[in-house]
Amino acid sequence: MPTVQNLKKQLRGIRSTRKLTKAMKTVSTVKFSKLNSIYSAFSPYGRECENIYSKYEASFVNVLRAADPDAPTLVVVMAANKGMCGSFNTELLNYAHGHISEMKDLVLVTVGKKAASFFKKKDIPIEKEYIFDDVPSYEEVGKLLDDIALWRSEGKISKVLVVYQKYVNMMLQKPSRSELFAVKGEDEEDTGLLFAPDRDSVISKTAMTVFGSMVYELALENALGAQAATLMTMRSAFDTATEYCEKLEGEINRLRQSAVTADVIETSAEADV
Repeated sequence: MPTVQNLKKQLRGIRSTRKLTKAMKTVSTVKFSKLNSIYSAFSPYGRECENIYSKYEASFVNVLRAADPDAPTLVVVMAANKGMCGSFNTELLNYAHGHISEMKDLVLVTVGKKAASFFKKKDIPIEKEYIFDDVPSYEEVGKLLDDIALWRSEGKISKVLVVYQKYVNMMLQKPSRSELFAVKGEDEEDTGLLFAPDRDSVISKTAMTVFGSMVYELALENALGAQAATLMTMRSAFDTATEYCEKLEGEINRLRQSAVTADVIETSAEADV
C-alpha cells in the first residue's frame, strides 16, 4: 500500500504536468485564435482567386507551364513543426507515405520538421525542406511557390501535389491532397470583359498571385488544424491531470485521516489502561 510520502511525490509530478499542459493549452488557444482570424479574413479573397482561376485555368497554367510534361511529379507534404498534437502528424504522414509508395517517379518536398524527420527515417530522398512558422506568412509560402515555378520552367517537375491536413473543425482534421496547375476544362469566353493593357499581360501578372493564394490557403488550413489538434490534446491532458490530482489529494487525505484515527484509538486505549 502506498504511503503518504509516495503519494505526495506522485502528486508533485502530476501538478507539474498539469502546469505544463495548462501553459501549452493557453499558447495553443492564442495561436488558434490568431490563425482562425487570419483564415476567416483570407477566405473571401481565396474564394475570389479560385473563381478567377476556374475561368482562366488553362491560361494561368500556361504562364507557369512545365517545360517537360513527362517530368516527375512534385509532392509537397505539409505537417506540423512539433508533436503533442494527438494523431495529427501520424495520420497525415502515413497518408502521404501511402500515396508516395505507389508513385514510381517523384520529387519530394517537406514543410515542417515532423515531415522531414519522418521521410528521412524512411530513407526517402527530400529535394528541399521548408520550415513555416506556426502562423505561416504569405512570404514564407511565396518562397515555396517561387521554387515550384522555377522547377517547372527548368523541366525538373511536371504535376504538383500538396498533401496536407484539411481543417474541418476543431475536433476533425482530414488528410487530403490537392493538385496545383490542374486544368479541368477550357477557358470561358471573355465576352464583356476588358483587359488593360491586354489579356496576356493581365493573366501573366495575375498568375503568381492566384497560385500564391491557393498554396497559402492550404498552408493556413494545415496550420489551423495543427493548433486545433494541439489545443484539444493539451485540454484533454490538463483535464486528466486535474482529475488525477484530485484523486491523489483525496487518497492522501484519507490516509492522513486514518493515521489520525489510529492515533486517537491508540491514545484512548492507553488511557483506559
